[in-house]
Amino acid sequence: MTSELSKMPCAICGNSSELMCQRCAEPYCGDVCQQKDWQRHKYFCITMPRLVSLKPLKPGASICHDVTSMSLEAATGFAMELESMTGDLSINGTKVQLSTEWRECVNPKPNEFFDCRVTHVEKDGAIWIVEEVNIDRLKRLDDNMARCMQKKQPCTHLEEIAIGDLVCVAFEKEMCRAEVIQLNANSKCAEVHLIDNGAVATIDVQNVYLAVPRMAEIKRYAFRVIISPKTGTEIHKLTNVTLRLVGGKTVDGIQRAQLKTNMAIPLDLPVQMLSSNPEVIVLKTFAHNIALKEPQVALVQIKDWGNLNDELNQKTLMNFIEPFPKTLRVFFLSARTESGYRRAFLIDLIEEASKFLVYEMDEGRISITDEVRRIPLELLDHPPRVFAISLTDNMAGNNKISSLQQTLTKYGRDLIIQFEDRYIYNKKEKLHSAQATLLAAKHEEQVCTVRADKFLGRITELNLKYWQEPIENGSLVYITHVVSYHTICISSVQTKQYADLFKSLDSKCFPFDSTSEIPTGSIVLVVCPIQGYYRAEVLDMEGGSYRVRNIDTGIDSVDRVPSSNLRKSCAFLENLPVSQLRASIKAVNLIPSDAVPPNTAALQLLMELYEHKSELLVEFVDSECSALDLLDANVEPSSLAARMLPMIFTASLVKSNPVEIVKAPQLDDFSIVGLPSLPPSPSDSDSDSYMENANIERHYFDDIKRDLIPLGKNVQVLILLATDLHKTGYVMGCFFANQKAAEKFQYLLNHVNDFAKDEDKSPPDYLPKVGEMCLTLFTVDNSWYRGVCLKVINNRQVEIFYCDYGNSEVVPLEMIRPISADLLFTVHTTKCFIDGFNNSKDFMILEQYLAKNNNIVCTVLEGPEPNTRLLKIPTLDKILSTELK
Repeated sequence: MTSELSKMPCAICGNSSELMCQRCAEPYCGDVCQQKDWQRHKYFCITMPRLVSLKPLKPGASICHDVTSMSLEAATGFAMELESMTGDLSINGTKVQLSTEWRECVNPKPNEFFDCRVTHVEKDGAIWIVEEVNIDRLKRLDDNMARCMQKKQPCTHLEEIAIGDLVCVAFEKEMCRAEVIQLNANSKCAEVHLIDNGAVATIDVQNVYLAVPRMAEIKRYAFRVIISPKTGTEIHKLTNVTLRLVGGKTVDGIQRAQLKTNMAIPLDLPVQMLSSNPEVIVLKTFAHNIALKEPQVALVQIKDWGNLNDELNQKTLMNFIEPFPKTLRVFFLSARTESGYRRAFLIDLIEEASKFLVYEMDEGRISITDEVRRIPLELLDHPPRVFAISLTDNMAGNNKISSLQQTLTKYGRDLIIQFEDRYIYNKKEKLHSAQATLLAAKHEEQVCTVRADKFLGRITELNLKYWQEPIENGSLVYITHVVSYHTICISSVQTKQYADLFKSLDSKCFPFDSTSEIPTGSIVLVVCPIQGYYRAEVLDMEGGSYRVRNIDTGIDSVDRVPSSNLRKSCAFLENLPVSQLRASIKAVNLIPSDAVPPNTAALQLLMELYEHKSELLVEFVDSECSALDLLDANVEPSSLAARMLPMIFTASLVKSNPVEIVKAPQLDDFSIVGLPSLPPSPSDSDSDSYMENANIERHYFDDIKRDLIPLGKNVQVLILLATDLHKTGYVMGCFFANQKAAEKFQYLLNHVNDFAKDEDKSPPDYLPKVGEMCLTLFTVDNSWYRGVCLKVINNRQVEIFYCDYGNSEVVPLEMIRPISADLLFTVHTTKCFIDGFNNSKDFMILEQYLAKNNNIVCTVLEGPEPNTRLLKIPTLDKILSTELK
């Protein structure tokens, strides 16, 4: 035996070796080869041991393979010492009771995919597998048993073992654990089940060894599963596969498992289905912006394409265990919608709120859901049922078609699509886009030529800016904005959840770089405590602040928003459907505004519906959705128009409720940017010789209720205007008790502009009196605001004090209108002197600081002038020393 071992080749160079690894007996010619082999060998040993003289191993009496050629491993944390494998099953003639742990198997976690190796395949399709993480452990166990059994004698008689015993057997040049299932005295063989392999083998008794205690303390590594559902994939022994246990067992007790394959939903056009010129249904036609050169696009759905949705909802769907990827490209899932589970692409998600924005690939819809599951493998190989068609400019010219919408409306929703043969018979390349002809389903009359494209749900794939979701006739809506007594903006009730979504998106939408300019037309998230969180489009920029339009209400911001209150967009924000429109109220829109009092009771009714966000059924008068009626089944008459008509000529007895100021809460950032500089104290006009118009109802600033900033400590003051602070020593500020009060006041300010836009021109010969409230068109942003007449100059110009902001300017007389009594709501602006102001310090620093940080917490005292306040800013010294920026 010694001479044979001395001729063993080195594991690296192949030369004769007289040395071996002290721990695992790997032969080496010297330490040079051992070091070269360490990167491989270290996985079988622990720290590199020293080399020792080669010593012969005790030969096994009847092991039919060369155990010295094995790699006997003993890795950290799992290696079984040689001594633990040795020992007899009898003590003083009494047989030791083995542990029954070996009868249990090592099972992976359910519902999680794991890598495994197939160790045995049965004829009925069941397979035996060992989890990949246990392969090395099993190898170490087998090698340790081989080394251990060299010191033991094999069985010589069948009487030494019994059915059900745990034994160690020599099988295919390996030492394996096995359970005895049958004994054959004639052939002196034992039929055994290899518990770490799954196979059943007949072993000569001389190759059977009695188990040692340590063998019984380790659970069996192999277990039997059956793939369900069957995928048609042929599985062979020693192949590596990825499975997961899906729960449940067959009548034979075999665990059910699902095979993970590389199957994915085909993302190209379904050529095989389209080759038969199938009927399609027009699901929706997108509104397009001609100014942006957006294409005319529609989504169509293939008819009569099986019952995928029924199959999906009849199956047991598995949860996602692993986290969702940070960067989403194409991610398939089953999404729970109002109609049940649907196959979908994941567009974006808000993990904190567990909200998923998905595109239903077979329905052509964007949905928001909080419940997603895996798509069953057998439903993955079906391509999306919906694709896009577009009418390009060239196609429109050739077919003399100007509008895809008009064309599809003319021929109806049911059409036939016909592709050219060159696409149908080209099977080498995947088809993502192709020319096609639309035919009328009834008479097969040619409708138009279009381009068909695959579509995965992101609106930018269609070269469109917004996912416009039309409001269906008869659907539930609510009023989002009251423009006038005859014009309103409405949105689908599904958009009520948007406010909470936008708030949750604050963590996904990052701030802009303070040095970068936000391009006009950008989609942004606005963060503002007055109007809350909302989605907006940038209209223009001036002086570092932006004018934006609320995408979901259509309202332009009256006040400019600083860049610090704007956030970058994300896929969730960009692909969230826009479902709002502006329309007039039927019958009411026929009444001229001259005949309607400014404070009509009909307008008050609209305001009540707006404030309560009442859900109403919409009934469009025409196909263009330019006029409508809103129905409420809980009142009589149900028609909004019928309720408004009797009160349209009646002035409302209810005035706008003043905003109650209570205590000083801590508000977040607030974004009203000041206008031009504060005027001097009001002065008399240089001419009082203008005509008195008896038909004009005049209202004066002194009669308006004023809510000054409350006195006290830690009051949060909103600075509206700090221009020329370094010269005058005062600013203009205001205070709101809570966010709801701020939102209501902002709405009233928006209402001023909308009301003035819908009014006719000023009455002839109208001149305001000093101190009179009026409506004034501000020259900077061309919007209407409440103003106070300070002075009339030559009967041509008027000096106006904007009472809601604190600035003033001289405007032409034609830019002045009388104010309606309905707009005489509370004034919040307060003149505030700064405590500690003097010319010895550079208060320009404070002026610049307040321009950027217009929300300050301070102590508020009575001011030196009537209706003024004195602000004690605790951080004033630090601000002036530029410690705070």
